[in-house]
Amino acid sequence: MRKLTKSVFLALGLAAAQHGSAFTLWGPIETWQTADIDYSSPAGSPRYYYFNVEPGFDGRENGGPKNFGQGSRLTTPIVTYGFDPTFLSYFGSKGVAAVDSAMQLLNSLPSASSANLANFLTEGAEQVNYTAQALELLDIKSTVLWLMAEHMGLLGETHVYDLAARAHYDTAACDFEYFTIIRNYDPITYNPTPYVNGRLYGYTIWDGCNVGVGVGDAIEAPADVTEPRYSAIATGNYLEFGGYYLNFTRDDMGGLQYLYKKNNYVFQGLDSNSVVEPFANMTWEAVSTTNAITGISNFFGLVGGVEKITFVKVNFDSLLNPGFTPRTYTYKLPVVTNSRLSQLSVSRTITAPDILFTAANLATETPLTDGTLSRTGTFIQSTYVSPGTGITSSTINPQMLIVLNNVGPIFFNYNPFFLDFEDVASYPIFNWGSFDGSTNPPVVFPEGSSLAELEAQVLEGGTSVPINVWAPVLNPNATNTTTTTGTGAGTGTGGGGGAGIP
Repeated sequence: MRKLTKSVFLALGLAAAQHGSAFTLWGPIETWQTADIDYSSPAGSPRYYYFNVEPGFDGRENGGPKNFGQGSRLTTPIVTYGFDPTFLSYFGSKGVAAVDSAMQLLNSLPSASSANLANFLTEGAEQVNYTAQALELLDIKSTVLWLMAEHMGLLGETHVYDLAARAHYDTAACDFEYFTIIRNYDPITYNPTPYVNGRLYGYTIWDGCNVGVGVGDAIEAPADVTEPRYSAIATGNYLEFGGYYLNFTRDDMGGLQYLYKKNNYVFQGLDSNSVVEPFANMTWEAVSTTNAITGISNFFGLVGGVEKITFVKVNFDSLLNPGFTPRTYTYKLPVVTNSRLSQLSVSRTITAPDILFTAANLATETPLTDGTLSRTGTFIQSTYVSPGTGITSSTINPQMLIVLNNVGPIFFNYNPFFLDFEDVASYPIFNWGSFDGSTNPPVVFPEGSSLAELEAQVLEGGTSVPINVWAPVLNPNATNTTTTTGTGAGTGTGGGGGAGIP
């Protein structure tokens, strides 16, 4: 068995070494993906390790990692987004501009079939603004890029390895054995691989039994300890205070290429806003917007990918323009029916934006956890039921509510030593900002806040981090060719995670 195991991992390593890239798919949480092996179960709940042991930008997932061929994707090529008054009143025009900038970057991505992965960065996709880092600013643009990577069907490097089972096997209370699996797939060969963006990952199983926590997890780490821990935008924990993204990485794009290319046929349904007309035996066409058509709803069938997602801003219940004017988009999907390739004509009418950005007080949860943001995420599950209980692909619902915390700055105090303004355990926990690689100083939210005032508050709060004149610093390892200047942030090690003590 030892020889067999070594041979299997050697074969996986050799296959991955040819390309050195991979992606992880996501979909509805499965019954076996339980909290004791550190999944967000139920969906949307915190993963223990990434909230309490290694606080990061986000330890919540609205689904779980999927086996190859089971991932979910959008089936509409046009996804709309808008802002409600709570967002506009707190983040203002500069907050809207930051979100728009993220969406413009996404719209500039190539279609799935035409994408050349060699044109995308593997290292240096995240840069650091050190003034923003010292002030513990999270930038909206990079936050939105990560959220959209997830919304389009990708998870990141915290799922290269996962536990499939954790079972007690002896008399000692903390004697467990584990099944560890790979949920990371090469975009060329589709083989399981321990590589992401050319970086080889190993794992160590962490188990909280010895500290009274009934949770275990396989924790990824680069084989080369001198390398950064994460690289893909789809990895929420990759983002750090003061970080901003230049563009999607090669493996982010590799995952989108697999999901959305037109010859990837998957048995899926369309969302409830979509109707279809009878099949036409025509070649595949690009997206168009024409008059509405009448057809059948609740369609399920063997459809190809939409090639590219385009994000379109729409007005919604804004301060000056209340209400929403319904919109209809029509497009075509490749479909296989009666063993023949045809084209599916779809008409989709929306009565509200697919993605709505809002703001609210999220600093109220007990126990104290990440109050940075919340978002929804739901799926249209396949109507096919496998006799062998196997999992089939689902469709990601385009509708998504994103709530950004609008209460800050936040001081973190606890008994018995950190109970006043001067002796805070942490300040600020985070502040929203907007920044990039230009010489412009970071923007601080709410709109109208002063950078100088925030610097003064941080210094008065007892931080030992010096506030230096801002200067852009580029990663010398950032090779390759896709280098779109971005605005970004988030939290990585120590950033924006739970305040709980493991």
